[in-house]
Amino acid sequence: MKIYLMVIFRKNKQTINLLFCLGPCFKATISKLLGYGIVIGSSLVKIPQVIKVAKCKNSFGLSILSILLEMISLTSVSAYSFANGFPFSAYGEGVFLGIQNFLLAIMAITWTYSHIKAVLFSCAYIACVAVLLSPTLPLSILILLQTVNLPIMLSSKIAQIWTNYCNGSTGQLSAITLFLFALGSTARIFTSIQETGDNLMIISCILASLCNYILMGQLIYYWNVSSVNQK
Repeated sequence: MKIYLMVIFRKNKQTINLLFCLGPCFKATISKLLGYGIVIGSSLVKIPQVIKVAKCKNSFGLSILSILLEMISLTSVSAYSFANGFPFSAYGEGVFLGIQNFLLAIMAITWTYSHIKAVLFSCAYIACVAVLLSPTLPLSILILLQTVNLPIMLSSKIAQIWTNYCNGSTGQLSAITLFLFALGSTARIFTSIQETGDNLMIISCILASLCNYILMGQLIYYWNVSSVNQK
């Protein structure tokens, strides 16, 4: 049974009625709004991180392994969701985060190794994305990738957590980026349950949220150390 809530207000001496549906359709609406909010936010969430690294011209504190593993995870999720016809609001952040991670990876590889290796990496990644999005690629392969995506995602987060622990600092990690990640991953748990019902995606979101809060905890714990290093 659907329950409706009517909100009446006046604007320019005219009465305006707004009709909201409570219950299942209300949850779907909230989920859709949250989903697109996450997607829009994700298009900017790592920009502070990108700017910080570009400005300092070094990638100290960033785990290249973590960045690469996260790129694999995001690309796999995006390709899997696209092939299954999930709404863009349920996975769109993977596309934007993948692009921003791509930029971070290029800078990190350039300054840690060389420009040539960064160019080779770029070509290889773009080729892999083209293959994954190809309509000729069997869905079974994408399902397999999504199955192994969970340990890959966890490995990317754990690699960054371990790097922070070994350095005794969070280095060039952006507080704004980590905070937005923690909030976004928490909201994504609800939207994944509501919009996809895919157990693999739901479990991935829960574990990703947990890891993001651990990173936030490290940021707070090492805050003074990071401030001293920057000086």
